[in-house]
Amino acid sequence: MNQFFDTIGGLPLHPLTVHAASVLIPLSAIALVLLVFVPKWRKAYLPLTIGALAVSVGLAFAAKQSGEALAARVGNPGEHQAIGDLLFPASIGLFFLGLAFYFFTKTKSPKWTLQLAGGLSTAAVVGVVILSVLVGHSGAQATWGDRISANQAEELPAPTEPTPGATPGASPDSGISVAEVQKHNTAKDCWTVVNGDVYDLTSYISRHKGGSAVLTAICGKDGTNAFSGQHAGASKPNADLSSLLVGPLAGTSTGSGSSGSNGAAGSTAAGEFTAAEVLKHSTGDDCWSVINGVVYDLTSYVTSHPGGANLIKAICGKDGSASFGGQHAGASKPNNILAAFALGPLVDGGTLPEATVRGEEEGDDD
Repeated sequence: MNQFFDTIGGLPLHPLTVHAASVLIPLSAIALVLLVFVPKWRKAYLPLTIGALAVSVGLAFAAKQSGEALAARVGNPGEHQAIGDLLFPASIGLFFLGLAFYFFTKTKSPKWTLQLAGGLSTAAVVGVVILSVLVGHSGAQATWGDRISANQAEELPAPTEPTPGATPGASPDSGISVAEVQKHNTAKDCWTVVNGDVYDLTSYISRHKGGSAVLTAICGKDGTNAFSGQHAGASKPNADLSSLLVGPLAGTSTGSGSSGSNGAAGSTAAGEFTAAEVLKHSTGDDCWSVINGVVYDLTSYVTSHPGGANLIKAICGKDGSASFGGQHAGASKPNNILAAFALGPLVDGGTLPEATVRGEEEGDDD
């Protein structure tokens, strides 16, 4: 049944249903409580309130089904789904309590029965309203919590004193100094650091779809967490960022998209890596691979790969050229994504075992 509540116009249906339910359920519940305590309004508004409670049940059901459909696509939201699953039966219970209260107002039943129905309805309203708030809060937390916390720029480490006679803005290892990056800290002159590389965002600020303030907040700072929290694994943002590269930050290994591979042992000249060094990074938690003579740090992409983590793990610490070529030769999106994780060339003479990926290769989702 979830397929009927999956998407609408190519977008998830769940945000529509859950927002409608989150508004109508507490509103109709509060209306019921008011009518319990204000008898003169019952004749005009009680039937309408019971109708709204009935519609709320339908919306709660749709929110539940569409939420399960969305979870199948993006993963279980944990607490949000657990609380959300309670809202549907709670809305049914509130509807029947409201219906009972309406019935007793229309009959000559003993007064205590009307009072009991009103009291139970009031208690149910309090519970349903609290539950609605918890559902909304947990949903917002699941959607935005990590992004908000991640979308914080970090201050760069304190700059070191330049060596006498050194080129301004450059360090002894030819990287761009922290002091130089910190000078470019406004929207009109904006540099930032992402994964050890320096990028000039000045020309891109006005074109950023998320608004200029998001980028201005990371000017002159380390924007790694902010960028990864919003765009980890996304091809277009990584491609856009790569086009704005200035150079490596002093004291870090070169290569756009490197994931914290600072000062890697086993590297030769800046941005060149040996086979021995690549072999050290052979797990899903620390994954380098060589594709067509270039070393890539795929660690941050392992869990984001649409085809599954195992396909990436199979090429960690190995030469993945044949595996990648067999799956993605000529495809622009996978190549753009890969480019964002480049560290540098493998030095001549290095040899690595060739990775083989079986079975799930056939289902390419990139």
